[in-house]
Amino acid sequence: MTAAERLVVAGTLVLSESSEPCSEPGNLVRRLDARTSFETKHLHEYCFSAPTGISHDIASLLGAVRLADRGFVRHHSRAWERTLEIELPVYELSTWRTQTVTNSLEDCLQYLTGDQWSFRFVKRRRNPAPAGQVHLVSSPDVPRVFVPFSHGLDSYAQSELLTASRREKLEIVHVNINANRRSASWRSLGRGGRARAVPVSSQVDEPHHAEPSFRTRPFIYDMMAAYGAAMSDTSRVLVPENGQGSLGGSLVPLGNEAPHRSCHPGFTSRLARFVHALTGREVNFEHPGLFLTKGQVLARLAKVRPNSNEWLLAHPSCSYDSRHAHDGGRKVHCGVCGNCLLRRLSVHAAGLADSTRYRATDLRASTIDGTFGDGDLPREIAAYRDVALNSARSMQRLADLADTPAAARVWAEIDGLARYQARSIQEVKDDMFALLKQHRSEWNAFLQQCGQSSWVTQLARG
Repeated sequence: MTAAERLVVAGTLVLSESSEPCSEPGNLVRRLDARTSFETKHLHEYCFSAPTGISHDIASLLGAVRLADRGFVRHHSRAWERTLEIELPVYELSTWRTQTVTNSLEDCLQYLTGDQWSFRFVKRRRNPAPAGQVHLVSSPDVPRVFVPFSHGLDSYAQSELLTASRREKLEIVHVNINANRRSASWRSLGRGGRARAVPVSSQVDEPHHAEPSFRTRPFIYDMMAAYGAAMSDTSRVLVPENGQGSLGGSLVPLGNEAPHRSCHPGFTSRLARFVHALTGREVNFEHPGLFLTKGQVLARLAKVRPNSNEWLLAHPSCSYDSRHAHDGGRKVHCGVCGNCLLRRLSVHAAGLADSTRYRATDLRASTIDGTFGDGDLPREIAAYRDVALNSARSMQRLADLADTPAAARVWAEIDGLARYQARSIQEVKDDMFALLKQHRSEWNAFLQQCGQSSWVTQLARG
């Protein structure tokens, strides 16, 4: 394959301060304003910090990264990789042009998305808006742990487990990207739970037909949490993902896609290097569920929060397009995507009754069409079949790795994790195969419950 064939998509995003930026062929030119940035005022208020030039620059960077990732559509049938260039006006030009900052940023995004990224920083002329009143919530002497929080089941589970296990006074700060573009009022923050909830309002106007893979989403969440930790003079950021979610996408990549590393220590270690180069602060990403299955995590959660019906209903997992995962206008879990299948498997492994509402309900049906019940076949059934096939096969492929201890991909992961976590090869090997064997055991038990003639078993073993 030649370089020309490999680099199928190449695009340049230019963020301009001019009132009427001009587009050029192959470029995406946007005005640098509230619609291409993130609003971080509440994060500063929690961290007892007024916005700085760097914080304004980070908000613009996240908007630019999201816009570039969503604005240049991959040619999946030919190649995964894109070449993405970004020109971004910044206030702290000398900092951003430092080689360690630029190199660590590009390395982090390349590892995460499988694309080639390059940045050109130029001086931003307009002064930042003056900071408003900074609200004081609690003593800045209280140790904090920042959690990238999507309101999903894993985020909730690890936060609750940390709350139940802590002995010292500790504040858990959830950092959530508020996709409705409206910043919550100050009075509403922190309500509804023991952990602080800090929304970061998203103001990015994406193209109508955006690239669906959106691999930069964890960069946005984790960067906000890491920057909050750096501002708070704390070093702890908790990554709540389970072992299957953290490592499965790297161990069993789908088709010609780059490995999925949204919660992988390889990504968070690179992000930590970027944050240190940018701010001079050390931030440590903790992965408490890295070698635990989701079933093991939910079993532990049920011991400290026995009201499983409530938290299963309150915290979603579905990753399928929300336009197709609904029932009578109400958002529900699709029931067949990778996240839904892992959720169903894990609830079964934890010995819990599943109160989740799924659109695809009957796991014992012999066909994927039959899982929806009589007269309720969705119009997009072909897409459901494709998603279900990939989900079941990925679960089976991960389980199969427990029976292939010499697999090169497994050993490559073990070697990398040992370096990222500064542990011995033997320690990581033991943890890795304990995870793979546990997943195999849970998956086989789940398939047995579904039955040999079920669509799940047929797709997995077909």
